[in-house]
Amino acid sequence: MDRQIGRRRGLALTSLGHFINDGTVFFVPVMAAIVAHRPDVSPTFITALFLAFYASTAVLSLFVGRLADRLGRPGSLMGIGLAILSAGLLVFYVALMQAGGPVLLGTLLAAAVLTGAGAAFYHPLGGSLLQAAFEGRSLGLALGVNGALGSLGRALYPSLYFVAALVIAGYGSVVVFAVVGLAAALAIWLGTRAPAQPRAHATHGAAAGTPIAAAAPASAAAAPASAGASAPARSGPAGTRDVLTSGILVLTGVAFLRSVATQGIASWIPTYLSTQRGLGVSSDLGLAVTVMYAAAVIGQPLFGLLVDRLDKRWVLAGASLGSAATILAYLAVSGSGWAGEGWLFAFGFFTFSGFPLLLSLVGDYVPRGGNSLANALVWGVGSTAGGALGPVLVGAIVGSDYSRLGFAFTLAAGAAVVSALATMLLRRPTRVTRMAVFG
Repeated sequence: MDRQIGRRRGLALTSLGHFINDGTVFFVPVMAAIVAHRPDVSPTFITALFLAFYASTAVLSLFVGRLADRLGRPGSLMGIGLAILSAGLLVFYVALMQAGGPVLLGTLLAAAVLTGAGAAFYHPLGGSLLQAAFEGRSLGLALGVNGALGSLGRALYPSLYFVAALVIAGYGSVVVFAVVGLAAALAIWLGTRAPAQPRAHATHGAAAGTPIAAAAPASAAAAPASAGASAPARSGPAGTRDVLTSGILVLTGVAFLRSVATQGIASWIPTYLSTQRGLGVSSDLGLAVTVMYAAAVIGQPLFGLLVDRLDKRWVLAGASLGSAATILAYLAVSGSGWAGEGWLFAFGFFTFSGFPLLLSLVGDYVPRGGNSLANALVWGVGSTAGGALGPVLVGAIVGSDYSRLGFAFTLAAGAAVVSALATMLLRRPTRVTRMAVFG
């Protein structure tokens, strides 16, 4: 079973995982922008690349969430997922070394599938660990701080790649990121594993460094949670029917629509900057993408504080409206100067806030033992599957002409507005006290 660790150590390990996971995951659109300039790589293939990546994440996340609830070892599984993710980067490196033709295309698709499979692990598992450890008014902030480290990873990886490429032999810098990811995976796997220990419950008032027991696998049946209120804390894994509350189903739908809109835009932003704003494949491209992703380093803790203090539904709706407004403002600004990068920063601020917004709501609609599966539904089926469909829809609008990207982004902004309105279909959650159990 996963070892007993304190809150601080748990937050540190999950934050390290989030940094590596999101840095690598959001590196994929940069890879797409790089290969988009090759003559034998069409916009249609870029769409297929995004689909392969996001679809593999969505499909596997449900299995990962259920397995974590049954085994009670989300930390160990998180380390395995990061190792798979890093292996995907190595396959991307092999692809980039190909001159072209079917071998290049096939290897790129294999890299996208493998990277997507690795990306299926972190969010349901990291969210489950934090939901179990931090309760009441502190959960949103913990998720926000953790999410900020993920945002820092996305912000740094694109620029670090182009900087590293100047020092290391071109594409060889990808191998460096893969090795760093494998080292982090090993640290997390070792840091959350130990021989099974007696189960213990920590109180809400436990000190930050007090050991918090990992959840032990069990097969006890769970009492169903109501749609609008949190279920009582419980020990064993919840059954699938107990997790499928109306609150979780509606939240999954909202997450899906929101992600269709926002990821449809975000996935194509590097290609849009490269082909339509004249940045090409350069350090300027890396800087612009970094500016967009860096905004969430500030945004996620702020949104985490807001969901601890305000109606979470209104905060989620406001973030979706902000994504729509800022991308429209960005499209209205010509060129790629400071004004444009300012709106990209604002777009990233509102868009990459889903971790504290969505997962703080998940815990209010399910029994304690079903967190990993519920996270997988909301994040994997909702956010990630929506993220798979969004780039495909944008790609369908673009066809073979990248100049249509601006029009596609406008339509996606409309979908973000609809997702904000759909948020109001959620019942107001009832806050309850949770066990401070790290597992």
